[in-house]
Amino acid sequence: IVVAGYNTNSLSGQRDFAVTRYNTNGSLDTTFNSNGIVSLSIASGMDECRSVMIQTDGKIVVAGFSFDFTTRVFAAVRFNTDGSLDNSFDNDGIVTTAIGSTDDAGYAAAIQSDGKIVVTGYTYGVAKYDFALIRYNTDGSLDSTFDTDGKVTTSIGTAEDLPFALAIQPDGKIIAAGHSQNA
Repeated sequence: IVVAGYNTNSLSGQRDFAVTRYNTNGSLDTTFNSNGIVSLSIASGMDECRSVMIQTDGKIVVAGFSFDFTTRVFAAVRFNTDGSLDNSFDNDGIVTTAIGSTDDAGYAAAIQSDGKIVVTGYTYGVAKYDFALIRYNTDGSLDSTFDTDGKVTTSIGTAEDLPFALAIQPDGKIIAAGHSQNA
């Protein structure tokens, strides 16, 4: 059983990605990072994990956002089955991606049948938030076959558009769901 979210770092007071793995009886799995728990600081500010996925090879992918007190960006991390960072994913196991210039946040993710990773969330566009999607190749690079740069933004209503769920259909189509507001 894998649980992901965030914890508050007792030294800095900031939030960090947190992943915990349990055995089927509810005890911590000590084969995962020697104590069943991984805590990871990505930026100097708030890092929040919002989604967790298990690849077919057992590697764990988590996604959310990272904030350095100036800019919030999408963040994805891949762990090996032992809890160590997977260095074959963006050379250090961690990838961050800005869509806009100030405020982006990943909230849900899914793995396609070909192993590509899709993350949805929001980006601050022209005076409002819009749906955003990113697709990564299996090595953590942006997939340039996905809207030429690996990023898609969609404005739906006249006010805030915020996605919080993601699914990939058997035919490969991507569904992002959330809410949209009109002024």
